Amino acid sequence: MSLQSIAAIPGNQEPQLINPIDPRKPQADEVVCETVYLGVCGTDREILHAATPHVPHGAQQLVLGHECLARVLEVGQDVEQVKPGDLVVPAVRRPTSGATTVGIDEFKMNRRPDMMPWGAYVERGIVWEHGFSLPQWIDRPEFLYQVPDSIKQVAILSEPISVSEKAVREAQQAQAARLGEKEWVDHPPRVLITGMGPIAFAAVICCRARGWEVTVFGRDAEDTFRAGLVRDFDAKYVNADTLSFTPESVEQDGFELILECTGSDRVMMQSAGLLAGCGIMVWLGASRLPQVRDFDVNQIMRNAILGNHLYIGTVNNAPQDMQSAINHLAGLNQQYGETIARMITEQVVPADSLWHYTNRTPQGIKTIVRYAGFS
Repeated sequence: MSLQSIAAIPGNQEPQLINPIDPRKPQADEVVCETVYLGVCGTDREILHAATPHVPHGAQQLVLGHECLARVLEVGQDVEQVKPGDLVVPAVRRPTSGATTVGIDEFKMNRRPDMMPWGAYVERGIVWEHGFSLPQWIDRPEFLYQVPDSIKQVAILSEPISVSEKAVREAQQAQAARLGEKEWVDHPPRVLITGMGPIAFAAVICCRARGWEVTVFGRDAEDTFRAGLVRDFDAKYVNADTLSFTPESVEQDGFELILECTGSDRVMMQSAGLLAGCGIMVWLGASRLPQVRDFDVNQIMRNAILGNHLYIGTVNNAPQDMQSAINHLAGLNQQYGETIARMITEQVVPADSLWHYTNRTPQGIKTIVRYAGFS
């Protein structure tokens, strides 16, 4: 049976298997790749749940898949950055071609892709361009990041790690601008990570790569697989029932950095009370459900003013973040390689993948779809 693509169709909340799009012959500055692994992501589930995918112009569906490990098959005559046989991870977001989009100031078009306004970019498998659930596809070399063979089994995690890497990097840069370059070097921050999904574990990797002390907040029992995985990263796991959100001394028992990875406004409100002075909270997710909540944010506002807190929202990644993610995986391979590999909790082929696009296993972290093997 030939490999098929996984697609989101307008008006339908269920993923569909479709015949793949045949790649055209590459131009002189293009590359032909084959997908090796594809990651199933919460964003894929949100696209399907909304039933309003942003399909490419002239298409009837959106081919899903933005987390990808691929192998280069063929390069155009002008391509020197990669060669056939190389393993690569593709960028997700890229500028819209012909970039003077109506209603967007021209100067905004010159920003990094992750800082561009809506309408100034496409995202493969998410916004207006087909993704990587394809046996073969074409791209440009500047959007491909080479992967060393030593991490090929876990390199599919590079994209979610890069999203967390951007969150950590921007917090570092903001703190350095306020308190000096050496603040978090001489005094490493105590970090709280909320959640136990792929982005949360990616955030653990980013912080452990820097040698920072990490506490993960979740609702799992102490003896579950995910709680044990937290500890295998030499991080501390705290169950929701045992974490006090009103410590006697927030300076002594609080955190300088909180990475909110649940997307829950209630968890955000609770954990904000744990920010120490000059602390930073970064939001890496949010609910897309149009529900009005009644929360008293007065205390958060007061604490933020008196404590010089910063709140940062972030999404996607900058090119440097993708490279950092690959470097982290390589650098931590000896110490945490087996632990990182256990984040991949399920492997399926495309024909058996559809259930995973609308469901999650109770202790699952990352499901990957196998398209090709390693040579």
